[in-house]
Amino acid sequence: MADTVTIKDIARLAGVSIGTVDRVLHNRGRVAEATKSRILGIIRDTGFKPNLFASNLAQSRNYRIGVLTPRPDQDSGFWQLPHRGMQTAAEELSAFSLELLFHCFDRFSPDSFRTAAEELLTDTPDGILLAPILPEPAEEFVRKLPEDLPLCCFDSDLPEMHKLTYIGQDPRMSGRLAAKLMRMLVPPEMETVIIQAVNLDDHIRGREEGFRSYYPKDKKPPVLEEVHLDSKDTCFAFLDSLFSRNPAIGGFFVANASVHRVAEYLSQHGRTDIALIGYDLIPRNREYLERGIIDFLISQRPETQGYLGIQTLFRALNRQPVAEHHVVMPIDILTAENIHYYTTFEPFNDIREIV
Repeated sequence: MADTVTIKDIARLAGVSIGTVDRVLHNRGRVAEATKSRILGIIRDTGFKPNLFASNLAQSRNYRIGVLTPRPDQDSGFWQLPHRGMQTAAEELSAFSLELLFHCFDRFSPDSFRTAAEELLTDTPDGILLAPILPEPAEEFVRKLPEDLPLCCFDSDLPEMHKLTYIGQDPRMSGRLAAKLMRMLVPPEMETVIIQAVNLDDHIRGREEGFRSYYPKDKKPPVLEEVHLDSKDTCFAFLDSLFSRNPAIGGFFVANASVHRVAEYLSQHGRTDIALIGYDLIPRNREYLERGIIDFLISQRPETQGYLGIQTLFRALNRQPVAEHHVVMPIDILTAENIHYYTTFEPFNDIREIV
C-alpha cells in the first residue's frame, strides 16, 4: 500500500481532515494526543512516505532560511563549525531552490543581536535557524515571530518559547561528565577551578552547574570569570594572578572553546602537570590536545547541529515529517588517542535517519 497511499488516504482512515494530518506530519499546531497517536499509527502501518521531490516541484517555491548566530570569528572561531554543517546541508539540497540568509551578531552585545534580528526579518525568511545564546533579546525576537513561521534553535535552547525543534547537547550532563574526568586526574588535595569565559550564556552556565554538582558540597570548585579569555595578554595576566594567589591549583575546566588560551599559558610556563578540560574541536584546541596539554575535549558536534537545523527546516517547509521536538547530541570525549577519527565532518547515517 505504501506505493499508492496518499495524505488523503491517511485522513480518511483516521477519520480526520487533511489539515489535521498535515499538522501531525509537521508537528505544528494543537492536535489531541489520541488523534495524533491514531494518525501516526496509520502512517506506520501503511508505510506512507511523502514525496519530498514531488512536493517541492508542485509548490515551485524558492525557500529562504534565515540563520542568526554569533560572528564566525568569535568564541575562538567555534561558530565556523555549525556554519560548515549548514553549508553542507545546503549543498545536498542544491537541486532545490534553497537560499541561506546569514545574519551574525556580537555574542557579547544584546543590541547587536537585536539589530541583526531586525535585519533578518527584513529579508522575509520562510524559516529561521537560531542560536539563542543571549536569552533575553532572543526571547524578545521569538515573541515577535508569526506562530506559523518555522523556528529551529540550536546550541542553546529557549525552553518556554514556541519552536519547531531544539538541536543541541544536554549542557548539565556534559558538565557532570567533565567533572568525572577531572576527578580522575586531579589529586584530592589539589584544587580545581572553573574559568567562565562567557557570562550571558545559559548553556555555558548549565555546563558549569553540572560540573559543580558532581563534587561534594564542601569541595565544589569555584567559578572565576574572565570574559576576554580569547585575548592572549588578558588570559596570561589573569592566570599569573590566579597562580600567585593559589599555587595549589591542579586542574582547570573551561566551559567553552577558549580552552586553547589556557593550554598556551600552561605550555609556555612548563605547567604540564595541570589537568585541563574544555570544549570543541577547533584547530587550536586540536593542536594542544594532540600535544597532551589539553587532557580531554568534550564535543557537541556543532557541524551536525547546523546540518540538522537546515535539513529540519527544509523538510518542514515542504510539509515533510521532521525530527523530534528535542534532538539531543551525543557527548563525545575526545583525546589525543582518538582525535584523528574526528578531523572532518560528514553527516553520519544515523544523523541522516533523524531528518
